[in-house]
Amino acid sequence: MTSHERKVEKFYSHGSDLRSLQGGGFLSFGIWRKDTADYQQAATDLLMMLLENERPLNRGTILNVACGYGTETFEIYKRLSPKEIIAIDITEAHISFAKKRAQEQNLSEKIIFEKQDACILPYKSGSFSHVIGIEGPAHFNTREKFLRRSFDVLEPGGVLLLTDIIVNRGNAEKQPINFWIGRRAARLWHMPEANWMTIAEIVSLLELIGFRVDIARGMGNRVYPGFASNNTKMPSIVNAIKTRGIFIGLGLTLISWLLGWASRREMIDYAFIRAIKV
Repeated sequence: MTSHERKVEKFYSHGSDLRSLQGGGFLSFGIWRKDTADYQQAATDLLMMLLENERPLNRGTILNVACGYGTETFEIYKRLSPKEIIAIDITEAHISFAKKRAQEQNLSEKIIFEKQDACILPYKSGSFSHVIGIEGPAHFNTREKFLRRSFDVLEPGGVLLLTDIIVNRGNAEKQPINFWIGRRAARLWHMPEANWMTIAEIVSLLELIGFRVDIARGMGNRVYPGFASNNTKMPSIVNAIKTRGIFIGLGLTLISWLLGWASRREMIDYAFIRAIKV
C-alpha cells in the first residue's frame, strides 16, 4: 500500500465505530431537495438514482468499489440480484464492519467484503458484469488507473456505474486565491490533483479506454449546497467532533463548507456516469 492509500485509510478510520451507526451507515454526499428530511434520506435518494435504470441480473458478479460500511452494497444486491458481489474498500475498519453485517444477514457467501486497492484490482479479465462506485474514485491514485483496470475486469457489455466529485481546474485557476484554497482543500481530503478533471475530460478518457458512455451529467447543484448546509449546522459540527475527534471533525466541517463555496464558484461539480465496455 502506498503512502497515499495509508493516508486515506487513516482519514476514514477516525471514529469509524461510531460513524458506522449513524446516517444508516452511508458515506456519500447525497441528493438534497427542498423536502429532504435528513442526511440518510439524501444518501438513499442518491443510491436510488444510481440504480434506477438497472434491471435485475439473476447472474454474474458485481464489483462494488469504495464500499464503505456496505450500506449501498446490500441495496445493490437486493435491487440487481447478481450471483454475488465483491465489495472492496481501502479502510480496514469499513471492511470489518461490513463483514459483520453480512454475517448477521446470512449473506457472507453472496457478498464478499475485501480490503483492496481499487487501482490494482487483483481479478481476472472479464470477471464482472458491473463495476459500481459512489464517490470513491476522487480519492484513488489515480482515477485513470482505476478506469483502465475497470475496463479490463468488466465482461464485454459490462456496465460501469459511478458518481464522483469533479474539479474544474480551468475555473479554479481563474482566481489564484481560489486555486490556492482548492489545492489545500484537496490535500486535506486526500484527492490527488491528477484526478482534477471535468466531466467532458472523463468522458474523453473513457472513450479512449474503450467505453461507450451512455450517461454523463453534472448534478453538483443538487448535491453540494444541501450537504454543506447540513454539515455546517451546529448539531452536525458537534457530532463530527464527537465521532472523529476535534481535528478531523473540524476538518470535515471545513471541507463541507469549502464544497459549498467551491460549488458556487463553479470550481466543482458532481458527476453521474454510466458507461458500457464495447
